[in-house]
Amino acid sequence: MTDPSDWDRLSSEYAAARSARFDGHKSATPFEWPKDLARRLAKPTSEDVRWLTEALAHRERKWFVAELARRSDSLAEVFFAPMLDAGIDEVNPSANRDFIEPCVHAFGHRRVNEYLLGVVESGTDFRKAGAVNALYWAGMSLTFIGPTPSYSIEYATPESRAAYEALADVWERKRKLLLETFVANPNVHVRRSIIPTLSLDPAEYPESNRPLVARAIEIARGSDDEYIRHRVEVQLGNEHLLAPLPHREKGTDSV
Repeated sequence: MTDPSDWDRLSSEYAAARSARFDGHKSATPFEWPKDLARRLAKPTSEDVRWLTEALAHRERKWFVAELARRSDSLAEVFFAPMLDAGIDEVNPSANRDFIEPCVHAFGHRRVNEYLLGVVESGTDFRKAGAVNALYWAGMSLTFIGPTPSYSIEYATPESRAAYEALADVWERKRKLLLETFVANPNVHVRRSIIPTLSLDPAEYPESNRPLVARAIEIARGSDDEYIRHRVEVQLGNEHLLAPLPHREKGTDSV
């Protein structure tokens, strides 16, 4: 398949089936994925690359590519940044996983996390917030077998513990960067995205960063934003009901 009209037709059919499913139409005809279509993401033609990368920047067609990526065993290198950028730009902090998880599977935790952290460091505020949201889905889960005293790293299986510890530098960079960014960047969307995963335990930081923890708590408690004030108390154990992270909107870099 190299004819862009084929991609156009398939994505339109998928969008119609997806919309019907979300609207609760039980009798809707499910989308039939052509056999071996997902392999086009592993070995694409130049026309495939053009259509798929453009689709990832499209409001509706990106979901077709995301599902195709989920079904693929591997992704060509050319899709690494466009897939992650689609996840970063997605304003729904749950739906962004559709773009991030296939990249983790194809390219590994280190590459994905380093790309996202780079955006947190140097992107626009809109993309910084999106990259922080995406980092949630780029995390690494530990594996446990049988009853365990706690779900902490010392009780994880040796294999999962070793995999996690191999990325210790990435996790430290992430902790420090999120703390520093929360304190230094006043954008409400950036702070909203950071606060749910921000560690407020000074012991988890190097000595030079520890004073920033108290400053972060002070900023959060004094914020004009209700969500940030609520979420810092959750982080501190003073509240237990979690309010959902509000969706951000494009064009909010100055907020």
